Amino acid sequence: MKIVVIIPTYNERENIGRMLDILVKDEFSKIKNHKMEVLVVDGQSPDGTSEVVNEKMKKYKQVNLLLTNKGGLGADYAKGMKYAIEKMKADAVFEFDADFQHDPGDIKRLVAAMDLGADYVIGSRYIPGGAIPKEWGMHRKFLSFFGSLFARVVLLMLNVHDMTSGFKLTKTEFLKKVDLDHLLSRYYAYKIHILHDVVKLGAKIVEVPIVFYERKEGSSKISRKDLFDSFRVVILLRLRDSKRFIKFGIVGTVGYMLNALGLEFFSGVKVTQDLANFFLEWKGSWPLSIASEPSAWAAAFAAEVAILSNFILNNYWTFASKRITNPLRFLWKFSHFNLTSAGAVVIQFLVVGLAVSLFGDTPLVRQLSLVVAVGVFIVPYNYTMYNVFIWKTWKVPGLRWLQNRRVD
Repeated sequence: MKIVVIIPTYNERENIGRMLDILVKDEFSKIKNHKMEVLVVDGQSPDGTSEVVNEKMKKYKQVNLLLTNKGGLGADYAKGMKYAIEKMKADAVFEFDADFQHDPGDIKRLVAAMDLGADYVIGSRYIPGGAIPKEWGMHRKFLSFFGSLFARVVLLMLNVHDMTSGFKLTKTEFLKKVDLDHLLSRYYAYKIHILHDVVKLGAKIVEVPIVFYERKEGSSKISRKDLFDSFRVVILLRLRDSKRFIKFGIVGTVGYMLNALGLEFFSGVKVTQDLANFFLEWKGSWPLSIASEPSAWAAAFAAEVAILSNFILNNYWTFASKRITNPLRFLWKFSHFNLTSAGAVVIQFLVVGLAVSLFGDTPLVRQLSLVVAVGVFIVPYNYTMYNVFIWKTWKVPGLRWLQNRRVD
């Protein structure tokens, strides 16, 4: 595996030479079975940072330089990642600082975690064994910890403890699927966007504890503007994720209306009465007696009408980017969709059937039990099934083998 350590620089002449010496001479030799290289992305530093890098390139073949206009940390990382993927053919890339706030000796520890199966390794300050600088004041410690906590809660990523770490190792097979040209931030919050997208792609995330040190040379480039930018990015990502759920909710509302009307319609037709009569001998033998209730069968038929509506509207609207247009595949996918949604039919059959058997078969009982069936059980069930098995927008590591099976 070829691993490229990307180091963005701006006025890092005091640090970059020593850092490159340590990486190439000391650390890379400790990492076996991988080809290690460095890519310095310099934003035209006026202090001569690139000149130092050029001198090291003459000494070490593992050192590479990409000169770019200073566009912010996120923009420079995005350019470096694309260059490492397209020009250097990297299999994985590090995000790493030049200022020794990250310990070069920790690189091999993150590589070891990837060797054990991780796709995305985070050098974490907020798990046992990790630490932030003792020199930081309470104000900065508060902002760092609770800023990361805010992102975890809002983006529903409570299993990730350090959302804003700048020390990460990522397999490029996932980075290739991230739109690096349109990150929501050109500055520090880029890392939240990439982490969010990589998690959504189903990458296996592992956190390795690291000690984050205070900068020894030069000055910190983090500003209050970066804090507000991070807040903005987290909110925008949450809204972007919610957009699909809002569409899903509208489609579900239409499906529910058809469901409610269908329940009343089918409860009065002969076929549901005939089905109930077939199981009449079970009446009084709970829970089998549910099958002897006409409204239980009416609920099952009404659920099927809602499923048909939901499939069509979700296919052409909610999940439009993954819409199915081929007629034969559409029919095949609908049968697959029906199989996946069978749980909703069973849930509605049982809840409505149980309610009418206990409280009487009236329109009020039918409709109230439908509200319970849909609101409490079917909505979360369907949303999960749609994202995992139908349109496959959620990549679940433990179910990859099943999600990757083609049904067309």
